[in-house]
Amino acid sequence: MEKTQTRSLTVQLFALAAARFVLNTSLRFVYPFAPAMARGLGVSRESVYYLITLRNFTGFLSPVFGPLSERHGRRTMLVVAMALLAAGSLIVFLWPSYWFLGLALCTVGVAKIIYDPAMQAYVGDQVPYERRGRAIAITEYSWSFALLVGVPLAGVAIQRQGWQAPFLWIGLGGILGAILLWRTIADGRRSGAMTVSSQRLFALLREHHVVLFASLYMMLFLLANEMLFIVFGGWMEDTFQLSLTSLGLSAAIIGGAELAGETLAGWSVDRFGKRRVIIMTGLVTSLCYLLLPFASATLAGALVTLFVLFLAFEITIVGGVPLMTELVPASRAVVMSMMLAAMFAGRTVGSFVGPLVWNWLGFALSGLVWAVIAAVAILILAVSVREAT
Repeated sequence: MEKTQTRSLTVQLFALAAARFVLNTSLRFVYPFAPAMARGLGVSRESVYYLITLRNFTGFLSPVFGPLSERHGRRTMLVVAMALLAAGSLIVFLWPSYWFLGLALCTVGVAKIIYDPAMQAYVGDQVPYERRGRAIAITEYSWSFALLVGVPLAGVAIQRQGWQAPFLWIGLGGILGAILLWRTIADGRRSGAMTVSSQRLFALLREHHVVLFASLYMMLFLLANEMLFIVFGGWMEDTFQLSLTSLGLSAAIIGGAELAGETLAGWSVDRFGKRRVIIMTGLVTSLCYLLLPFASATLAGALVTLFVLFLAFEITIVGGVPLMTELVPASRAVVMSMMLAAMFAGRTVGSFVGPLVWNWLGFALSGLVWAVIAAVAILILAVSVREAT
């Protein structure tokens, strides 16, 4: 009986990861190909960056949308998220314009803030805390595979079929993902409906200060990363004159680092302690930000440093997810929606100020800024964030 349950959970984790792969590809491919989209639309590169910032603003709605799985069931909200992904993607494929691109990106953003808290809460419901790190790592493979596989495929589609082509395949993938989730995920509905309100969120923060500190940590750590990633495509194009295919392959190297990071996170955090591991790898991430400008005289140096940076970054983020699910177990979906909102807040600010800091301070000082922000985030985590006892 136990083997049957384990096999069933494995199938469910695969379904969650497969659907999330499509969702994450829709989020991630716009970064390296923002210049190509800008050329296709006849607008400036900065105009596409603004749309990415607008998409990231949807993350502030996460405390509203994220806890809906407590009221309507995890499976229902997971399927709704994939349906939104499909609709938003197909809109911009059918009507390729600047404003429909903005609408599609925002729709994808809403799908993300519905999907991730429901998925993480579902895993938290099904898997004991001592084994949760491995289970979370399996679902997080979807993040690295989006960059390792999804982004290069998007580059090929853009080169052969035009900048809007990836949205067709993502839209079809969203439909298939919704069907897969509906057929595999258990419809675990809570007995009491949770009231989603600002009063409840503020009450949670007043009663559990650890959630506020965890949100601040998450926001700052993602802020530093987004400030780098938002300029990644332009930097690689301008500095190393990469083609669309080569740009996709360079992004895939980062995806490979993230894949390794997710594997190491799943292996290490349950064995050596979640806080201990993510504090150490968070500090390594900060150091890599500082060293990146000096290691980028050649393409090989840049890619090696980026590999180590994103390896450490991914261990920190993935290793931290099971820790966050145990801050307030009775309000797991609410807490995870707040973590997602904090991540989007960091990405929103980072996508806006990243190009400004880059243009104003240059590469070397930008690296210093990223390093300091990441180090402050890890200090907050080390001092103030612990799981419930």
